[in-house]
Amino acid sequence: MTIYGPENINLEGVNGDRYWFYEPFNYVGVDDINEKLSGYPVVVFLPPYGVTDNTPLVIGLQGMCAPYGLNAFIIPTLTQMGIAVALYETPFAGERSLIRTFTAKVEKELQPLIDRGITFDTKLLLHLFEKNAHDLKNVHQFCQEKYGVGKHKLALFGVSMGVLETAYCFTAYGIGDRLLGAIGHADLFSFANSWGGSVLPALASSPLGEIVGNLLNKVQPEAKTIINLLQLVQNIRKPDQYAIAANPLSYIDRVKPHRQVRFLVGENDSVVNFKDAQICAEKFPNGECFVVPGLGHGDRKWGPTFVDHVRYFLTTQLSNW
Repeated sequence: MTIYGPENINLEGVNGDRYWFYEPFNYVGVDDINEKLSGYPVVVFLPPYGVTDNTPLVIGLQGMCAPYGLNAFIIPTLTQMGIAVALYETPFAGERSLIRTFTAKVEKELQPLIDRGITFDTKLLLHLFEKNAHDLKNVHQFCQEKYGVGKHKLALFGVSMGVLETAYCFTAYGIGDRLLGAIGHADLFSFANSWGGSVLPALASSPLGEIVGNLLNKVQPEAKTIINLLQLVQNIRKPDQYAIAANPLSYIDRVKPHRQVRFLVGENDSVVNFKDAQICAEKFPNGECFVVPGLGHGDRKWGPTFVDHVRYFLTTQLSNW
């Protein structure tokens, strides 16, 4: 792996270092696509009063196809608490996407993949989860060696799909002392159920769905991508070996009581069912779920904003660090 940088970067008024990690990897067997996915930015922010051998580190991931910059709001809160922060781009997001328009819209970011005849299936999903675990380990190791942070205390923070990705690292690979998730949880199967609805995934996986997808694709190119995603949801609902292997809960027996798991979800979330998050949290030996009335999937109907809730969540869960 080659690491370029650092360059100066300022997010939310906090100065940090920006690097570019490059590690060739065969994602889908197509050279130009592999090349675009093989390099990604990593940004690191340190507490303003210096670091010690015991300085904690939080590594944050955004939702699927969402650029790391959407997590920038956690940087001032955590660094003022004496906690270092590292963010990086996951495949198909921001500077690591195929179109690099920073839309955070899955149907747009994945469309070039579908246009090339590459199906986003459970095998590719597992492939991405495994690669993300590899990347996260590299980021953690880099922060330890370069800055001396995260040696003894490491928390993984995820938003939406980023909760599933960090949870996979946490359970399958034993990375991190604490798992903190906002508007998401660690159960791939129930996540697919709540995200996909009840009728559309089954329709998309039927012969009729293929016909409809081909017709819609003539007038709306993103339709075929949406159909593919719904087919993926249906395949997760009836899990094959790849979906089972990608589910963080498949490795829950590896999580000991000293490793904390906390979820923050909204009662009005239309994507993530808060009851599923509660059930998921109860499966961990040291898990809790906090449900916020009025909060949706990154928005709210009343009261403090999503950002305010997450800042308070992180502050309370990491205050003893």
